[in-house]
Amino acid sequence: MADQGLFQSQQLKQEQILAPQQIQSLEILVAPLLELQMKVSQELQDNPVLEQEKPAGEELAGDVLSETSSEDDGENGQQSDSDKTDREIKELVQLSDSWQNSLVPSHSQRQFSSDDEEKRQHFFDSLTDEASLQEQLLEQLKLSGTDDKTKELAELIIGSIDEQGYLRSHLADLATAGNVSVKEMEKILEFVQSFDPPGIAARDLKECLLLQLKAKGKSKSLSAELIRSHLKEIGQNKLPQVARKMKISMIRLNELLLEVRALNPYPGLSLSPNNPIFVIPEVFVEKRDDKYVVISKGDNFPRLRISQFYLNLLENPDTSEETKSYIKEKLIQGKTLIKSLVQRQSTIKNIAEVIVDSQFDFFEKGVEFLRPLTMQQVADKLGIHETTVSRAIANKYMQTPYGLFEFKYFFSTGFKAEDGESLSNRSIMEKIKDLVSREDTAKPLSDLQIAELLAKDGLKVARRTVAKYREELGIPPSHLRKEY
Repeated sequence: MADQGLFQSQQLKQEQILAPQQIQSLEILVAPLLELQMKVSQELQDNPVLEQEKPAGEELAGDVLSETSSEDDGENGQQSDSDKTDREIKELVQLSDSWQNSLVPSHSQRQFSSDDEEKRQHFFDSLTDEASLQEQLLEQLKLSGTDDKTKELAELIIGSIDEQGYLRSHLADLATAGNVSVKEMEKILEFVQSFDPPGIAARDLKECLLLQLKAKGKSKSLSAELIRSHLKEIGQNKLPQVARKMKISMIRLNELLLEVRALNPYPGLSLSPNNPIFVIPEVFVEKRDDKYVVISKGDNFPRLRISQFYLNLLENPDTSEETKSYIKEKLIQGKTLIKSLVQRQSTIKNIAEVIVDSQFDFFEKGVEFLRPLTMQQVADKLGIHETTVSRAIANKYMQTPYGLFEFKYFFSTGFKAEDGESLSNRSIMEKIKDLVSREDTAKPLSDLQIAELLAKDGLKVARRTVAKYREELGIPPSHLRKEY
């Protein structure tokens, strides 16, 4: 019999661990503009070394990190950044009572000007009184009594749920943003999916419907089996085959279909306010001469700079070392925030420019001329990673001469028409929607008939592909569209 006991072993394991600065940069990149504005305003209040840049020709945000204003302090303006850093590191230690008692309150009391406060109040007054879907989900999260870490991760998921109630971000991206494993994020997703309305935070229609049955205690019912194993066949109207596979009669199958049709494919709409969601575009697209140009508005959020007062205090030999340690810490935080904001704005504008350049025909002629475009193609043109593109465009909008569009609208794979022209699959979906809108409701078009009509326009689209796009559009199969 072998000896049993405790053994010690070594194992090499490679893990990617994000630094706090990288996590903050990722959060800023992913955040929608309205959320980012609130975050920047909060940072202005929390970090005393940050201040809003004044409009009268002062240094650009971040420039004062490497050199101080010669106008304010000529000697300091001659110092190199490395010299200053060396001296800062040597001189850090105790917070003086006089500084703590006299200076901190003066800055902690720093508020918005009366004009700024009036603008902020007008902005919030102009918002709808009805709580958005996200606000109602966050309220449920608040009342759940769960721990802070779970709340933090759940907020990432809730922020990625669209107005229809579907989770539109990949769990891997959310796990990276939350600095946890995908498996841990899966558990948080299950937690959020327990919220009302049933079906919320699903990743596709099948999961949405199954969640609703689960809420009714019917996870193991025939209806659940029908959705889990035969949803695609239902969409293709293969009802006799489904009945045979499930070993039930057509009468019983129709009863199950009635139960399935009673479920809500768009659970988020039941909580969404009647008024439109307040959206701020990240960029504006304007036509100038024969070109479309992308304009990034500088007033989307406050432009930040480092307070000269604190830089001077840091270099004052009478300032206690602990005070300098505190300022040093806040300087690093401020510099990281400013750098992240600049990178975010640059990345989003660059992506928008590639989109506009690639989709010129769309802006000139309309949605039917939307070209295939993938995130990988944009990433290759900009020399960045595909996941960076995915994160940057999440919940972001651009204002164009033809209306407000979500960045994701312009991304899709596509088809080649007989004349060699490449068309986005979104263009195909628009054609399908148009054909269905004009059909005879007494004799609705089958997926095969739609495919044949598209073929007449030089678009060879398989029937199963038509069925897939029809489902994505939320259009029921022909037998469910028939009106007697």
